[in-house]
Amino acid sequence: MKHLRLWLTFAGAATLAQFLGFFIPTIISWELVKLGILNPDEPFVWMPLISLMLTACILSLLLIQLILGRLLRPLQNLVLALKTVASGDLTVRLPEDNWWSEIRETNSSFNKMMNELNSLELLQSDFIQNVSHEIKTPLAAVRGYASLLNSTDLSEEQQEYVDRILTGSDQLATLTGNILQLSKLENQQISPSYRNFLLDEQLRQIILTMEPLWSKKNLNLEIDLPECPFCGSEELLAQVWTNLLSNAIKFTPENGTISVTLHADLPEPPEASTVTAPVSVIIKDSGCGMSPEVQQHIFDKFYQGDRSHSGNGNGLGLALVQRILLLIGGTVEVSSRPGEGSCFTVTLLPTQNP
Repeated sequence: MKHLRLWLTFAGAATLAQFLGFFIPTIISWELVKLGILNPDEPFVWMPLISLMLTACILSLLLIQLILGRLLRPLQNLVLALKTVASGDLTVRLPEDNWWSEIRETNSSFNKMMNELNSLELLQSDFIQNVSHEIKTPLAAVRGYASLLNSTDLSEEQQEYVDRILTGSDQLATLTGNILQLSKLENQQISPSYRNFLLDEQLRQIILTMEPLWSKKNLNLEIDLPECPFCGSEELLAQVWTNLLSNAIKFTPENGTISVTLHADLPEPPEASTVTAPVSVIIKDSGCGMSPEVQQHIFDKFYQGDRSHSGNGNGLGLALVQRILLLIGGTVEVSSRPGEGSCFTVTLLPTQNP
């Protein structure tokens, strides 16, 4: 019934426009001829009729624009609202005072849906934070007792069990920590602090910290890090580089290559001030690469494209990277092909000096 009413409305609008554009001028001209005001034998007397018809056509077009504008503008607002929701903003609402009943019902249903989504988002966020926080205490106790056992004389079998407990507890601690931080980032509970620091030196220190990982696989590191004074969130950026380098090391086979390159328009002299143009950090590996299907989901939470390495991670590293960069004003892009490695490009926008 609602669809029939909608079609009848459009049909009525079209009929009204035709009526204004053709029937009214025809009737007026016919009456003028009957009254003798217009003489059909004289060509110049038809000029008023032509003017009337043109005026009626213009008025009918304006009427159509008015009617369609009142109908299409709410649809455009709905499309924009859906795009806003797709970007992660659940605060958008639509007005419910439209004169068209179907539009009012649509907007009202949309607002109800957004209220439910907000409630579910808050419930999920609170649940994740509470559960993750409650896991930390018993997990610390388990790891503490396992560490005590590890310091005693154990048989080979017992040592293997203790090592498994320590490895599992470390993985679970990392998972709960990542979940808590991701939840805080998504709910804007982390306010980044900005300071001046050397971005190239930060990258070097993180690479050195991860030396046991890449030296164990005998990886070749190609480093090109020109001096780059930068103003940004040093703590959050450190986690970005750690997660990206961890992935590069994890997916690069033995004797492979990882390159870390920094591109920036440096000030003159470099030590005088921080960079003011965007800075790019490129981390490239010679690993297994990714298919286009995997690349579409690598920033999704808990997604792991290569199941052979699922025991070494939890699928939250790249989700954290993207969320951190979104918070501090940056982007991350990936290009990869199966068997040809992966290349992550992080673009940072410098902030004002604190």
